[in-house]
Amino acid sequence: MNQTIAHAINNYLGLSETFIYSYLTNSKRYKPIVLTTQITNLEQFPFRPIYDCSKINRYSWWWFRDRFGYYLYLNKKEYFEHILYFKYVLKKEKTRLVHAHFGPQGVAMIPIKRWLKLPLITTFYGFDLTQLPRENMWNEAYQRLFEEGDLFLVEGNNMKRSLMEIGCSSEKIVIQHIGVDTEKINFKERAFPSDGKIVILCCGRFVEKKGLIYALQALKLLISKNPQIEFRIIGDGVLRNSIVSFIKENHLSPYVHLLGYQPHRVFVEELKKAHIYIQPSVTAQNGDSEGGAPTTLLEAQAAGVPVLSTYHADIPEAMVDGKSGFLVPERDVDALAERLEYLIDHPEEWPIMGREGRRHVEMNYNICKEADNLENIYDTLI
Repeated sequence: MNQTIAHAINNYLGLSETFIYSYLTNSKRYKPIVLTTQITNLEQFPFRPIYDCSKINRYSWWWFRDRFGYYLYLNKKEYFEHILYFKYVLKKEKTRLVHAHFGPQGVAMIPIKRWLKLPLITTFYGFDLTQLPRENMWNEAYQRLFEEGDLFLVEGNNMKRSLMEIGCSSEKIVIQHIGVDTEKINFKERAFPSDGKIVILCCGRFVEKKGLIYALQALKLLISKNPQIEFRIIGDGVLRNSIVSFIKENHLSPYVHLLGYQPHRVFVEELKKAHIYIQPSVTAQNGDSEGGAPTTLLEAQAAGVPVLSTYHADIPEAMVDGKSGFLVPERDVDALAERLEYLIDHPEEWPIMGREGRRHVEMNYNICKEADNLENIYDTLI
């Protein structure tokens, strides 16, 4: 029987967290289980077994055990609700290693590591590395995690440097790329459409770090010369009202289609229709950033879509500037518009860029290779 690895995830599973699901479902030599505090989108991400502590009824046996454990536990800063339940699960499943996803979950698993003497790996992804350490509470908690955790995984060299800057030893950091299932994403060379309508696709939450407003500003600059543009946007979020207002005030409604939140399969279908993919990510005022690179940027390249993005986080590693697409400085609307116009005006380069993007993802971000790499990392600690 395969040895068990416990994946600690605060919420199983956010719609954008396909990268975690890919690792869970591509494990070969280890049996993955999930520890979580709540379950959402299970129909999108079917998986078992999931141990969900939100199912523990108030005043149940486990509820009282956790309350009692809280008062017995000496360092209450490191005590998390239902940690005794997770301890029970890990012993029952004969778990060999805990893999926490996002920094706060790594912190939450410190008592588990101490009690059960299990190796602890924590993967950082974005806000947990760039935004949370600005808060003293999390900065202090991370120092404990860096001291007691065995290994820390990041998407690229930019994230590695960021983790070192907040106190993690470089010897404990390993670069582990996000994995993309290239077999499930059909590659297609892009060609100028017969009806002349060029489809530009963007996908992401409506938050500052995604930089959607800059894509819309660039579109505004181009629309008079390129009235056949169709800008399709998957996503939603806290900035929706300001995005909708900008579209209306600048008369972009005929060209922009807001598709809302959609399951991953819809994004893959939209990729089939797209001629250009745009991801103008920026560092937000509160420090939030991509950390690594959006998975959608990798999937767009795997599908053969030329991409346009920014010199941000680990995006320069996730694409090949000048070959699979173009990079521009953050918040530089003129540069974004100029490169977008170049892509629109040079459809003969789309197939070349598409092939280069597919090759880059297959070589460096293929989920089969990356899942093997991750299990090799598990081997070194077990």
